[in-house]
Amino acid sequence: MGKLKRAAAMTAAAAILSICTMGAGAEGGSVDIVVDLSKESKTISPYIFGVNEELMGTSVMPTAIRAGGNRSSAYNWETNASNAGSDKEHFSDNYFPQIMDKELADVPGAMSINLSRKCKEKNSAYPMTTLQLAGYVSADMNGAVSEGEKAPSDRWNKVEITKGKEFADSPDLTDGTVYMDEYVNYLVKTLGSAKNGGIRGYSMDNEPSLWHMTHARMHPEQCTCAEIVEKNTAMAKAVKEIDPDAEVFGPALFGYSAFDTFSSAKDWKNIKAERNDYRWFVDYYLDQMKKAEDETGTRLLDALDVHYYTEAKGPCGERSCKHYNDEGCVQARFDSVRSLWDDTYKEDSWITDTGGTFLPLLPNLKQSIDQYYPGTKIAITEYDFGGSYDICGAIAETDALGAFMENDVYLATLFAMEADYQCAAINLFTDFDDNGGHFGDTLRHTESSDFERSSAYASTFGDNSDVVTLVVTNKSFKDKTTANIKIKGGEYSYVHLYGLNNIAPQVFNMKDNTENKSVQVMDNTITYEMEPETVSLLLIAKDKDCIPDFSAGISDKTENSDAEKKGKKASKNNKGVIAAVIGAAALCGAGFGVFRAKKKNKT
Repeated sequence: MGKLKRAAAMTAAAAILSICTMGAGAEGGSVDIVVDLSKESKTISPYIFGVNEELMGTSVMPTAIRAGGNRSSAYNWETNASNAGSDKEHFSDNYFPQIMDKELADVPGAMSINLSRKCKEKNSAYPMTTLQLAGYVSADMNGAVSEGEKAPSDRWNKVEITKGKEFADSPDLTDGTVYMDEYVNYLVKTLGSAKNGGIRGYSMDNEPSLWHMTHARMHPEQCTCAEIVEKNTAMAKAVKEIDPDAEVFGPALFGYSAFDTFSSAKDWKNIKAERNDYRWFVDYYLDQMKKAEDETGTRLLDALDVHYYTEAKGPCGERSCKHYNDEGCVQARFDSVRSLWDDTYKEDSWITDTGGTFLPLLPNLKQSIDQYYPGTKIAITEYDFGGSYDICGAIAETDALGAFMENDVYLATLFAMEADYQCAAINLFTDFDDNGGHFGDTLRHTESSDFERSSAYASTFGDNSDVVTLVVTNKSFKDKTTANIKIKGGEYSYVHLYGLNNIAPQVFNMKDNTENKSVQVMDNTITYEMEPETVSLLLIAKDKDCIPDFSAGISDKTENSDAEKKGKKASKNNKGVIAAVIGAAALCGAGFGVFRAKKKNKT
């Protein structure tokens, strides 16, 4: 952007900001938010702000990236062939080589190598790849696999977890067999160990209780409880022998019925009859993995891996609908997140119609871990509360991330083909200033007097309370909300505001309290007037000089790659005019009605 254009943009932004602060009116309700620095705090895992590989090409700055999903179950690491399963006519093709750099097309393990590259571009995000355990993988790229060609047939290569002999430097493409421990060894040799720049996490396949449905040509029979435990145990042992510092995730359960009965697996009733203390399949799985650890003397399962897609319905009767103009449907999206943590909430879904015993989910997972496999972490490697095209998606995502922080989730990766507003919410936590500015690493005790109207999450950087980052939502569909914010345990005079709104799915720089009069500091109380349906991050400091240098990124990260620096510079230039001109107005009163009217015309 030229200097004159940039100056003009900033002048326009200043004019808009001036109009906003003069014209802002007090309407709607209020909420009291108290951050108490004297109460117990907890460390926030840096890896909950993750995404799946489908979103790697967007502007999101995640802290973890997972290469997984339905196609990954049939991925042949030796040739890069894969099969779409029921998602697309059980088609075997070169899908993965098509979505990565051309020079990787014939390189073994290209899916994971590409993942590693993308993670480095994204400020060294945590790389997590998938290992294939269903018994077969694609043998070719020759199109649809018919019922008569189901495994075993020439259309499939057999999978063996362990090779039992010396690993080859390059895989044998003629033996009709793919070895998973050889794959892990190859990745370590190619990319380095988990502690030295290589793959850090291995997912033991994907949604195994659905193999007989998603991949009926590859694994026609329903997977049993015993089968998945046996395969997970063998695979975990192999990973730990090759790379002891790599983390193992399993069993990647697809949803509630998998958590409960492993999708009514044939052997579940007998297992339950013999062990009445098992509340659900999760108990059995954790107990069996703990017994395997006791036998080997090595922790085999680092994280219990589940997927969670809300089944909650709105007034329209649909789950995760796109009725962004319907206040009831928008509220239902906000409420649906509560099934992660809130035992006072009962969603409207088939799950609660049939009992809903294991909702809220996260406390139940923690209970099972504490009882059967203490020390196991929680990973949610697929989830989505919807709302890609509307600010309500960012608000729901914010509350999901808040639930992950408060309930000790270790790693979470959003899964959606399109997730504009969800990704913007992630960026608010990981890169709010487009220069590495991020939410703190230590969660602080925070209370909202009206959670249904406004949720709030506060953090500091370690024990240092000079700077507090506070994320606060206004869920009100129509009304402004005045937040009266009190921080106990410190005195603060400076606030810089960043925010998300319905203008565009990006983080806007809303200036500090010397320029933006919607936020004021007086007698150690911060008063902030929030526009309807917004998410805001308040960077609160004792004084401006306390603000840290964020350019190094979130802790446990290395310096940005040249490619990412170049991309971020271009991104800043592209966002400059938009952020400067409309960013200042985004969370202020004047002019907001114009943008609000546009929302009401959306379909």
